[in-house]
Amino acid sequence: MKRLTLFFIAAMASLALYAETLDYPVKVIDGKSYYVYTVQKSEGYYAISKRFNVTIKEIVDVNGEGGLKLGQELLIPQTSDATATTVTEKAEVAKTEVKKAEAAVTKAVAAEAVTEAFKRQEEAEEPDEKFRREPQNSVRIAVLMPFNMAAHTESDDKFIDFYRGCLIAADSLKASGYNVTIDTYDIGKTKESLYNILSKKELREVDLIIGPAYSAQTGYVADFAERNHIKTIIPFSNNVPQVKTNKYLFQVVCPQQELYPNVVEKCLEEWKNKKVLVITPDSAGIRYDKKEFSDMLVDAMVEKGIYYKYIAAERMATEVNALTSKDSSDVVIVAPTTNHVKLTQLSDHFDAIKTNRVYVFGFPEWNDLYHKDIYGKPLYTFSNYWLNFNDAETVKFYKRYNQIFGVPLVQNNPSYSIFGFDITLYFGKAWCDSGRHFEQYLDKEESEMLQMNFDFEKVNGGGYANHGVYLHLYDKEGIH
Repeated sequence: MKRLTLFFIAAMASLALYAETLDYPVKVIDGKSYYVYTVQKSEGYYAISKRFNVTIKEIVDVNGEGGLKLGQELLIPQTSDATATTVTEKAEVAKTEVKKAEAAVTKAVAAEAVTEAFKRQEEAEEPDEKFRREPQNSVRIAVLMPFNMAAHTESDDKFIDFYRGCLIAADSLKASGYNVTIDTYDIGKTKESLYNILSKKELREVDLIIGPAYSAQTGYVADFAERNHIKTIIPFSNNVPQVKTNKYLFQVVCPQQELYPNVVEKCLEEWKNKKVLVITPDSAGIRYDKKEFSDMLVDAMVEKGIYYKYIAAERMATEVNALTSKDSSDVVIVAPTTNHVKLTQLSDHFDAIKTNRVYVFGFPEWNDLYHKDIYGKPLYTFSNYWLNFNDAETVKFYKRYNQIFGVPLVQNNPSYSIFGFDITLYFGKAWCDSGRHFEQYLDKEESEMLQMNFDFEKVNGGGYANHGVYLHLYDKEGIH
C-alpha cells in the first residue's frame, strides 16, 4: 500500500510539472538558446529534467556535475520537444513514464521518481518535528550497514561485527542510566536497496544515523540527513566531500593530509629534546611524495626552536655519526617518501650508523611495503586508530563479546567491532548529555576510546571531521 501511495504521489507530481508552461528567462550562448532556471527547495536533477522535458545528462553537460543548492541558477537547453509539445501531450508522456516506473521499480529512474516524491512528502509531514523534540537522557540510533543478508559472503562479516560492537556500547550506556534504542537496516550495496530504506518514515524519527559503509552511498545518506536534520556519522570512508557543506555530517576517518597538523604537534612534543634530520631529494629524481609533511614539520620546528638539518640520503650515516659523537641528544631521521626503491636505498645506510640513539620517522603506507629493514631502527609513525590488545579495557571488551555472542572475536587491527563500540558509545553519550546541540560536547579535549582518538574539528561551512591521531613508536619492546 505504501508503494502504491508513493507512485500515486509521483504520478500527480509529474502531471503537475508537465502542466506548467515554460515561462522562464532565455539566454543565448554561442547561438544556442537556454532557459535560465533557479533551483527550488529540495529539488533534484530528476524533477528539473522532467520540468523541461530534457535528460539529466543534458543538464549536467551544460552546468557541470555536483549537488544542487537552493537558489542556484541552471542553464537548461531549449529543445524542439520542450517548445513544441503541447500540455496535453506532456501529460500523456507523464502518465506513460509513471507506468514504466511502476513496472520497473528496481531501476534507477523509478527509484529517483520515488525519491523525488518522498522529498515532497517529507516536507508536508510534520516539518518541525525534529526541532520540537528535546533530549531526555535517551537516544535512538539507526545503523545503516550493507549486511547483504540476501547474498551474504564472508567479506560482509565485518559489518555484522561492527553492529555487534554497537550493541555492546548500547548495553554499556544502559548500565550508566541512559535509554538507548538501536534500529538496524540492511542497505545492501546498491542505490536501489538504499532508496528503499531511506523511504521509510520511521527512519526520519531517529536522533542519529551511523553509516553507510561505502562512499558510493554516502551522498544519498548525506542528502537525507540534511533534509531531515539528522546528525549522521560516516564511520569508515575517508572520501566524504559532502562534509565540506553539510553541517549534519561527522567524518570519523579523514585523509592523511588532514591529520598532518596534529601529527606535527605530537612530534614536536615528543622530540623537543631530540635533533631532527630531514632527508632531501637526490639527483636520481625519485619522488618524495611526503614533502608536504616535511615542509610543515620544518616550519613548526623553526617556530619552536627545535634543532633540525636537511641532509642528503647518501650522507645519512655520516651526518648521524658526526652529530651523536659530539652531542648526547637522540636523533630522529625523517624520510618523507613511500617509494619502495628509495626506502631500500635508505635502509642500506642504517648498518653504517654506529649509535643506538637514532630513530626513524615514517608513514602508515610503510606497513604495506613489507620492507623489514626499515624497522631496523626504532620507528615513529601515526594513524587515527590504534588498538592495544594488552590494555585492560580492550581485554574486557573481548571477554564481553565472547560471553554475549558465544564466539571469540578475532584480534584484527583495526577491529570493526570496536569501531562500532567506540562510535556508538561516544556519540550516544554526547546526544544523551547534550541533545541536538552536542557539537558543544565535541568541542572538548580529544577523547581516546578503545581504538579511536576522537578530536572533531569544524569544517568551514560544513560538518565535523575527526583529526585525532596516535603517534606510535615501534621498537624491540613492541608498540608504544
